[in-house]
Amino acid sequence: MIPEARLDRLERMAMLLVRAGYRARSELRARDREHDEKINHLIDLQIGNEERFARNEERFARNEERFARNEERFAKLAESQASTDRRLNSLIDIIGEGRERNSSSDNQP
Repeated sequence: MIPEARLDRLERMAMLLVRAGYRARSELRARDREHDEKINHLIDLQIGNEERFARNEERFARNEERFARNEERFAKLAESQASTDRRLNSLIDIIGEGRERNSSSDNQP
């Protein structure tokens, strides 16, 4: 092979390497852009999730307050029910005693 043909062949090989390098760099840049877009999308989703979590935390705190108020109401209701039961039992006792007096006075000559 003559030196000029060798030089032409080397030039062609160099051009092929340069083109392959450009192509590889272009593919890498495209992949980087794609990854950047995906990362940005994930960041946006995470920001949205954090906002939703913050709203849920506020809702949970309000619910906890409501539950505490309801527990107080239930305690008062239970106390009222116990008082009502005591009063009803007293009334039943009074009525029972009255019946016993009436039946004993009916049996006496």
